[in-house]
Amino acid sequence: MRILAAINEPAVARRILECLGLPARAPPLAPAPPPAFDVYGNFSEPPDFESFDQTPAGDWDVGA
Repeated sequence: MRILAAINEPAVARRILECLGLPARAPPLAPAPPPAFDVYGNFSEPPDFESFDQTPAGDWDVGA
């Protein structure tokens, strides 16, 4: 990759982005979500979704 130009002036960068229909400013930061706690106030780890059984329902052995 070769750098052809650098835009150092914020006003120029803003005008170029607006001309292209792109946002000219960064999105506002959102606060981090609160940690997960169980009903007793203890911190609980998020579930391990990799360990869930992904077998389709038609393949289940229901003991019939």
